[in-house]
Amino acid sequence: MAIIYTYPKTSSVNAEDTLLISNNDQQNKTMNVRVRDIFDLIPDILDLNEFNLYGKPFGDPTTTPKPGDTINYDGDNWVTGPAGTSKTEIIPVTATTVANNYEATVANINELQQDVVYKTTFDLSNTISPVTLDINSYGAKNIQRGTLNGFEDVPINFIVSGLEYFLTYNGSIFQIHTSNPETGASTEFVNPDPTTQTIGGIPKGSTFPRKNDGSGYTMQDMWDQLLYPYQLPALKNLSIDGIANTLEVGQTISAGNYDFNWGVDNVGNILANSGVITDTTTGITLLSNVPIESTTEVSVTLPAIQKTAFNATHSFNIVGQNTQGGNISPASATYRWLWKRYVGNDNADTIPAVTIQGLSVNNALSSNLNGTYSFPGGGYKYLCIPIDFPEPNKITMGGIDVSMADGSNASSAAYNIQGSGPYKFAIVSVTNQFNQPINYRVYRSLNKLNGAATFIVS
Repeated sequence: MAIIYTYPKTSSVNAEDTLLISNNDQQNKTMNVRVRDIFDLIPDILDLNEFNLYGKPFGDPTTTPKPGDTINYDGDNWVTGPAGTSKTEIIPVTATTVANNYEATVANINELQQDVVYKTTFDLSNTISPVTLDINSYGAKNIQRGTLNGFEDVPINFIVSGLEYFLTYNGSIFQIHTSNPETGASTEFVNPDPTTQTIGGIPKGSTFPRKNDGSGYTMQDMWDQLLYPYQLPALKNLSIDGIANTLEVGQTISAGNYDFNWGVDNVGNILANSGVITDTTTGITLLSNVPIESTTEVSVTLPAIQKTAFNATHSFNIVGQNTQGGNISPASATYRWLWKRYVGNDNADTIPAVTIQGLSVNNALSSNLNGTYSFPGGGYKYLCIPIDFPEPNKITMGGIDVSMADGSNASSAAYNIQGSGPYKFAIVSVTNQFNQPINYRVYRSLNKLNGAATFIVS
């Protein structure tokens, strides 16, 4: 048999080439074997526990890596890690204005993805805020920008027609950038221990264990949480068209349809169709599934509501949920039923109910007599309040106490009732325009005052 090194060398080797071996199973007979068969045998005899990289072993050689996984050194062993998170795909998008918002149709997009940069141009500047973009009818998503106080809807005229923007999708909104946010593979943060203090948008007690898929938190995740804390939405200023905040005792809110109005903050963080309008006085839900993320007015049917007691109230509220599953603090509207106070001039020593209701210096709905009243010249000065009101403590004019009728002479004989306050009064029964009777305390100046006078009551 020729010596091996005397054979000519080949410049190429393929899997079907053969080699000579001594077969241990065949009494060391000289036999040939294919190159392919040798490579097939390697996985059966190679033990990764015996294979070191830079002198360090592989921690778990039974782990099956997934496409895109990385190999990381944990201080003792080499272990498989999650795939990198760099945004590698850039998709051009041309957005067209439709009913003040934007729409786009893009080929080869089956869903909105968070690892994609959407390089977008818009045909027109935005005329509304918030403004949305809907790609391939996958849903209108608010376009927001990052600020030191968190994400916010882009203001009106923020978007410039024809300018190139870079949009990223975070699962609920598009964040708009003026430069490409694409970065290389990011380092991930993992720490299951609770944080010891609140820093930026990360509250005390937060933990960052590995996620269910084994991945940690990218630096983009951490910086977004730190610098752009979640902005809680708010509902405010609930009102009902056609209903005054104060009504007269006995007055009825007629049954019918009423427009409820309210305001919102951070609308992009409101869960869709989560609004609920409730009559909180009766506990009855008036309307559910209100789209408070897209409207601030809705028609609600109310029954007739009447109150016949002084200072009675009736309240409504609107609540909703934020996109983190929490409740939004309610916006409320409360309506109150009051009596009128009557203040004015008259020449008579005493006055009946009809005259009381005709006094014209002041006849406002109220809960007390406190205030400043400017009387024209002539006659007595009358101040009339229902017995549900507190009695006045002081009545002055120009800093001097006003002398009030107290039964000390014939013209003031009727004003002889002493209550808990310093001034005596007469009692007159008055029935208001809604047929509700109430006794009024009638206070009168002791003398007729020919000149104009300003009384201050406290």
